[in-house]
Amino acid sequence: MTRSGARGWRAALAASAISLASFAALAWVQSRPQPGAAEVAAIFPPWIAPERAFAQVVTAGGLVVRQGAFDSIFVVHAEDSGLIDRLYAAGAWAVIDPVAFGGCLAGRPGGSS
Repeated sequence: MTRSGARGWRAALAASAISLASFAALAWVQSRPQPGAAEVAAIFPPWIAPERAFAQVVTAGGLVVRQGAFDSIFVVHAEDSGLIDRLYAAGAWAVIDPVAFGGCLAGRPGGSS
């Protein structure tokens, strides 16, 4: 590979990395629950059983409103702001605004989850 070709490849790689980092940061900021939000989406690891994730939400003091598009996502009614911290302590990977990703967190059609 020529020297100018290697330089171009590195520049493209750097630009891609910066774009990806910017997108990830923007997605993280936009998905954070609003202060005092009545509902949040709790995302648990995909390898745990949905029943266990449900139990972890209940143990954290949350009220499950519905299940999300995947078995490891639950939309939870938040009675107080401390619920977010308790969901993380119960094993949630992320707690986000349930409308942040639109249809990604909506329940499955047909109702059975």
